[in-house]
Amino acid sequence: MSLPDDPSPAASPMTDSRPAAGPRRRRHGVILLVDMDAFFASVEQAQHPHLRGRPVIVCGDPDRRGVVTAASYEARPFGVHAGMPLQEAKRLCPQAEYVEGNPEKYVATSLKLLDLYFRYTSDVEPFSVDEAFLGMAARDVSLDFGAALARRIQAEIAEKFELGASIGIGPNKLVAKMAAGSHKPRGITALDEAGFRELFWPQDVQELWGVGPKLAERMRSMRINTIGDLAHAPPEVLTAAYGVIGPQLREAAHGHDDTPLIPSYEGVDPKSMGHEVTLEKDSSDGEQLEAILLRLSDQVGRRLRKERFVGRVVSVRLRDSSFTTRVRQRVLAAHTQAANHIFEVARALFREHWGGEALRLLGVSVSSLEPQPDGAQIDLFTVNEKAERLNRALDAVRNKLGEVAVVPAATLRQSRRSTHVPFGTMSSRTVKPRE
Repeated sequence: MSLPDDPSPAASPMTDSRPAAGPRRRRHGVILLVDMDAFFASVEQAQHPHLRGRPVIVCGDPDRRGVVTAASYEARPFGVHAGMPLQEAKRLCPQAEYVEGNPEKYVATSLKLLDLYFRYTSDVEPFSVDEAFLGMAARDVSLDFGAALARRIQAEIAEKFELGASIGIGPNKLVAKMAAGSHKPRGITALDEAGFRELFWPQDVQELWGVGPKLAERMRSMRINTIGDLAHAPPEVLTAAYGVIGPQLREAAHGHDDTPLIPSYEGVDPKSMGHEVTLEKDSSDGEQLEAILLRLSDQVGRRLRKERFVGRVVSVRLRDSSFTTRVRQRVLAAHTQAANHIFEVARALFREHWGGEALRLLGVSVSSLEPQPDGAQIDLFTVNEKAERLNRALDAVRNKLGEVAVVPAATLRQSRRSTHVPFGTMSSRTVKPRE
């Protein structure tokens, strides 16, 4: 494809000053998806020259059990990938450098990258810590212009951060996202909807954005093996099998997507809030596991209160020693942010769906979130004025003395039995206030 000269930020038609705050839905002629290559591992290699050219595996504490967070491209030929048990990674690639992850470092780099993107367009939607959509609103912007702009951004990322990025360009977010993943690392791929169909229709149906392993397995049972098969499946058959999502996936298989790009200045509310913990040792002790659920529920409730959200769907995540993961959820009668209500539902789900097998991971989350209504009673069944005052007091203590300054009493048994819980702010220690 013949490309125009690389545009500079100053020459870009997207360099208007940021508009005043307020929701809007501007149509974008072309969308870019910037996807950083092996981001966590690449940041470590960029900041530690002795790691460059070597297989690097980012994880939690390398001396404890966990999973691979990220693997450099030098480690991937050995079969190492994100989400793999750390013990398996060490077996496949014992010569790798194992680096304990530093989330603050990666987030700081991500924010600097966003500043770079804002030099090219005001319409930037962070999609994850290592991905962002960039929208170009000018009607005369072409795929060629988008690809030339991508080359400029890619070169600037390499020069300023010593990092690689793969960039997809398309008429919508779906095409841009899948184009970015089609040629990695450091690829640039521009596709219109016809180009999308030519490239992706022969590929496995699971390659379509939004189709996970279980859904793909169900589709294959209906002889829908490729993205092209899905594109040509009768809509009524898909509706009967998958409900409203069926025809939507068929449209996606054609490269159609009307999902708006939401610039960061408009703000994007979270879809869910949750916490999970990988246990130091697999446990089949029901009392201990329920104590962990209580602690997780307490953390989720605190986060909801802090960020002023309420939710209506409680989920639990159970992962056993064979790495089989089950997620079970329940819809509540009303929205809540009360930790005790979250725990009651999480415990009920746990008791219904846990068969006594040893577990290695537990998680609790709340979804279907809405902003907390000002001055309104959130959940008459679980929240009262006294409980609200108690929650505010406990939150104030934790804000001053730390997350584990006050913990539910029922979790103390778990604390006595375990000396380390490798997850976020969850800890087995008890903290005494300063004198």
